[in-house]
Amino acid sequence: MRIVRALFVATSFLAGPGALAAMHMPMSGMLMSGQQPVRAATRPWREARSLWQQSMREGHRSGAQIGFRGRRVHIILVANAPRHPDMTFEAGGLTNPELVVTAGAQVTVTLLNMDKGPGMSHGFLVTTMPPPYPVVIPDTRETDIAQTLILAPRTSPHEQQARYAVGRAKFRITRPGTYYYVCPVADHARAFHMYGRLIVTPPGRHAPH
Repeated sequence: MRIVRALFVATSFLAGPGALAAMHMPMSGMLMSGQQPVRAATRPWREARSLWQQSMREGHRSGAQIGFRGRRVHIILVANAPRHPDMTFEAGGLTNPELVVTAGAQVTVTLLNMDKGPGMSHGFLVTTMPPPYPVVIPDTRETDIAQTLILAPRTSPHEQQARYAVGRAKFRITRPGTYYYVCPVADHARAFHMYGRLIVTPPGRHAPH
């Protein structure tokens, strides 16, 4: 039996008909060798930089945790943020932080892919499946909660000349516990540990200050 109620599985900002159709592709199909990443809506450098800077200020940081309070939560995750290790997520200025939200909160995750180069697509998946992960994470309703589209790398190696793909996922988890956010692109989680923990606390128990 599913232990969560997912409100919204996948979308992207201003996505066109092709991107919307791709939302309904099985995840495993999106990860097969040779599969082209979906080119979701892109943002110029100034907007990508603004999102990245905002990501570093959001939430309440406590050690390796970033806490988000309230019934409506917005989390900005950056794949391959500047000055962070390669093949990682950044939020709150931390690398692959532990994210903490309250059970029942409506969570919106905005993912910005700042990576560059062939094959450097990234995505975001919330799952009940713990590490270690296989090369290809199974597409199963029993474990998957929400995901973004697979986002293509930036359009140019030159930061200020590039455009950056941005995606969004919305979900609500009603049962407290430990979940995981993962990059579902083949081998990113297994080989590079591109994942982190998502802690869902009972109502009334505050996220970190």
